[in-house]
Amino acid sequence: MGFVNAHFIAFATDFGATAVQGAGALATVGIAGLTGGLSFGFLADRFGRRPLLTISYAMRALGYAVLMMAGSLPMAILGVVIIGTSWTSVISLTGTVTSDEFGLRKLGTIYGTMFMVMPFGASSAVWLAGKIYDTHGNYDLAMWISLGMGLIAATAVGMPSTGLSKRLWPQTPQPE
Repeated sequence: MGFVNAHFIAFATDFGATAVQGAGALATVGIAGLTGGLSFGFLADRFGRRPLLTISYAMRALGYAVLMMAGSLPMAILGVVIIGTSWTSVISLTGTVTSDEFGLRKLGTIYGTMFMVMPFGASSAVWLAGKIYDTHGNYDLAMWISLGMGLIAATAVGMPSTGLSKRLWPQTPQPE
C-alpha cells in the first residue's frame, strides 16, 4: 500500500499526467477506502469474514494488474480505486479474522504485533519501489511484487483454518 501513497503521482506523470492530476487521482483512494471499509464490513457480517478478507487482498492484486496496464490517467484511477477499496476494508477484517483464528485471550498482543510490523514492511516496500525505479526506469517490477504479495495474502487467508492456532493458544472461557 505504501507504493500508492509514495509513488503514484510520479507513476502517473510517467505517462503524461501532471502532478496535480496525479494528486487528484490519488485522492480517489480516500473515497474508495471509505466505501470499501463500510461495504466489506457489512458484507462480512452476512457472508463471513475470511472470504471477504480473501476478496479484499485479491482486489489489491487486481488493482496492481490494472495499474500495470495503465497508459492513461483514467486507467490508473481505476487501478487506485480498486486498491483503495481494499485499503481500509482489511483493517477491520484482519482484526475479526484474527480473533476468529486465535480467540480474544491474546488478540491485543497478536494484533498489536501485526500492526507494529506492518509499517516496517510498508516503508521497506516504498524504498524498494524507489530503488527499482532508479535502477530500471519504471515501476513494473515493484508492481509485480505488489501484485504477487496481494495474491499470496489472498491465498493464505483463503486457506481453511487448521486449528493450529487454537491448539497453540488454548481458549479460556470468557465471562458473560
